[in-house]
Amino acid sequence: MNKLSVSLNPQSSILTPLAVSLALLCGLLACEREAGPSGVRVRPAAASAEAAPAPVPSAAERESDGRTGRAEGQKDLGVAEPLGEAGGLTRTTAESLLGAIKASGKKGTLVNAWASWCGPCRREVPMLQALAGNLKPQQIEVVLVTVDTPKDEAKALSFLRDNHITLKSYIVDGSIGDFKVGINPRWPGMLPASFLFDGQAELVHFWGGEAFEQEIVSVVDAFLAGRPIEAETRFGLAPGKVER
Repeated sequence: MNKLSVSLNPQSSILTPLAVSLALLCGLLACEREAGPSGVRVRPAAASAEAAPAPVPSAAERESDGRTGRAEGQKDLGVAEPLGEAGGLTRTTAESLLGAIKASGKKGTLVNAWASWCGPCRREVPMLQALAGNLKPQQIEVVLVTVDTPKDEAKALSFLRDNHITLKSYIVDGSIGDFKVGINPRWPGMLPASFLFDGQAELVHFWGGEAFEQEIVSVVDAFLAGRPIEAETRFGLAPGKVER
């Protein structure tokens, strides 16, 4: 007789298939469980862990680990590029400008006086921007001083930014007459006008009127070589007075 016998009891014949099904289900569940100190816990499937998305770092987390959240090479459009070292038009007097020149530690400083309404000035300023790159290795700095009135300051800034001028830029604070006397008493007021100062803020040469690149370079070269230099070059009066 077979060791496995099936009861012919009608009630047993109904329960037996159910018992078999429960036994099979328990066997399957056992493959996915581990015994633990507190009973039975389900082991998480590896696939579900891999599929879970990584949390997006918060702004504070990006700040702490050096990430900005911008794509590589993308500019921060919320930050405007500065206009030279001053970041705009810094108000100055003759006295404060000469003090800054002396404190700069440069061999020389070329100061250009200009105005947004002056045609020759608008031609000369871009040339000075290009020239400044050649003069910088020789320890000669180029700076701009506009004599525009405060109400025209925005026009001066617009011209500089539209022409990508990054030179250190100032605007005269107070009387133009006082500024002229403080920079060079021999300056009658023509624009543009340029002034070469040495490292002690002593005037070396004055250009009265629009100067071309070679006319400036020849004087700067003579200054750096220690050769004698004429005190000034005048090209005649240009567009009107600047006194106020």
